[in-house]
Amino acid sequence: MTVERAIELQERSWNFQAEGMLDEASCACREALRLFELEEDSHSPDVANLLNDLADIEQERQNFAQALALAERARSIEDALGQRFTGEDAVRIRTRTLGIAGAVRRIQGDYALAENDLKNALEISVTELGEASEDAAEARNNLAVLYKYAGRFDEGLKLYREALGVTIAAHGEISLASANICHNIGGILHARGDFAAAEEPARKAWEISRQLLGEDDPHTMLDAAAYAGVLDGLERYNESEPIYRRALVIFERAYGPEHYEVAATLHNLAAVLAARGNCQGAEAHYRRALAIKENLLGADNPDVALTRNNLGKLLTEMGRPAEAVTLLEAAVAVLEDRLASGHPHLSAARGNLRNANLR
Repeated sequence: MTVERAIELQERSWNFQAEGMLDEASCACREALRLFELEEDSHSPDVANLLNDLADIEQERQNFAQALALAERARSIEDALGQRFTGEDAVRIRTRTLGIAGAVRRIQGDYALAENDLKNALEISVTELGEASEDAAEARNNLAVLYKYAGRFDEGLKLYREALGVTIAAHGEISLASANICHNIGGILHARGDFAAAEEPARKAWEISRQLLGEDDPHTMLDAAAYAGVLDGLERYNESEPIYRRALVIFERAYGPEHYEVAATLHNLAAVLAARGNCQGAEAHYRRALAIKENLLGADNPDVALTRNNLGKLLTEMGRPAEAVTLLEAAVAVLEDRLASGHPHLSAARGNLRNANLR
């Protein structure tokens, strides 16, 4: 009876998570985990699986340290089980653990350890489930996301395209799974500075999500905001600004005012305002984005450094170089520690710091 109740609670937690009711999902999952530990033991495959569920929920709640600790506990169980932990279900539990750990480490800016986890997940998926499996496609997508942030654009783009072929074969072109990879292809082309090439996949992702989810779904607006970023690269600010403003309203309503997606949208909207000459509005948006990111990610995170860099550049242009230098020195220090020497974000931050020091 205890196991049946635990399974019921686990399924309930999935439903809560799908509906965005993350506090309720966490409570249901924790109770399911407690019951499984009572009925089995604290080192069973079912416990590892539930730890992954809970880690995924906590990652979505933006409790990143807690999510990583849960994934690491799942990993320790899987390692201890050894040869008693085999078969397709075991492979999927193990690769999910690695995928969660790698994603959280990427968010935290620990790209080297993230790569170890995500490459391991891909190797296991390919070896155990096949090159053309959906599991391998997902692992390729996850590794490619990391490579975008690390500035390894060609490697990431190759992985995305391989993943997209498998995903279209499995789900069709008009599917959320395919839209997700189109979104990511647009994102990596944008990061590489190839804005013209990025427009088509980014627009396609948004069109698919609008068709399947509706105009105002938060997932749709994630695709919309990504497309707006491409429009920024093409200097079509009159098109991107209203998209960001709509996305900001929807993200604040769906996630709350302190969520990462709110901060990312504020950052991007600030860049548009700066480009259009509204420096005071841009500064206010950058400062709010910076405060949210620092609270969620910590002061030494590369994503935080990017907002510091943009704010520092803006302050230099506004004739406040002393304030700018403080921000830019902090940004360069973090980016030098976390990124390869030729990464475009690091090069831009160094150039902005030089300009501020010359004022």
